[in-house]
Amino acid sequence: MKRFKNILLYAGMEENEVALARALKLASENQATLTIMDVVKPIPHALGLFTDVASSEELQELVVKDHHEKLQEIADSHKDKGVEISVAMSKGDPATEIVKKVIRDGHDLVVKSVNGQTVGKLFGGIARSLLRICPCPLWLLKPDVDGEFDRILTALDLDATDDAHRNLNQKMMEISTALAEMENAELHIVTAWEVWMEQALRRRAGDAEVDAALADKQAKVEASLNEILGKLESTTPAQHKHIHQGNSATVIRSVANDVSADLLVMGTLCRTGAAGLLIGNTAETVLSGVNCSLLALKPDGFVSPVQID
Repeated sequence: MKRFKNILLYAGMEENEVALARALKLASENQATLTIMDVVKPIPHALGLFTDVASSEELQELVVKDHHEKLQEIADSHKDKGVEISVAMSKGDPATEIVKKVIRDGHDLVVKSVNGQTVGKLFGGIARSLLRICPCPLWLLKPDVDGEFDRILTALDLDATDDAHRNLNQKMMEISTALAEMENAELHIVTAWEVWMEQALRRRAGDAEVDAALADKQAKVEASLNEILGKLESTTPAQHKHIHQGNSATVIRSVANDVSADLLVMGTLCRTGAAGLLIGNTAETVLSGVNCSLLALKPDGFVSPVQID
């Protein structure tokens, strides 16, 4: 797997052993550089009124220096891994500062640990913001992941007709396949399809005609998936295909739980592109019912709303 060349690991305050190990492994596999980053939130000016030792600005700089030293200790302790590691500090809103760093320095993957056992806690404020605004792939790792991934699930949107999302489907499969090979993992692919207003159509056109339309729709979805798989150059064992009629979020969530997926790979933009976000509908519903790590990708050409000076 040689896709990622400039990896950014957000340290933050979470448990980071798993995320650091994953980032180091990816950097080694990809011969990539790794930057370990932390962001310090601004210290309220009023805090400086309660001490004669330092102003709020001076306290801020002391905190930044302390965090920087800790990151450098982490980086120095892994010099023997053969990976070029640097550290970075910033002040402000964590998600915004991470994205600024991505845009400024051309990072092609962000890795972050996430806490909690339920999605409400698992994907907290920083993670949800990054899902919306981060222009590069975002890997959110559960802290209790033990070793390699055993089952990777990729969710494809095969109803997409525009080139951006067709290319995204292909990119997700290429990355998932490479990861499955690297991890010696099972690779599962899920896609859902529906016929709009099926029940109303049955009342109007009859069951026979609608059943024929359903069969035709499923055949087209299967053909689209086979076309994507046919473009892959892979030695991965046979992929497990899950093609189901139904609501996308419900199907993805059900399959993820049924196969006990360790990692879910999915896109985080809707086809309409309105505000560019799938978060709030399909992805939000999926994330509310799965308990695995997530690798989220956006179509080529996505422009983050974050601006840098």
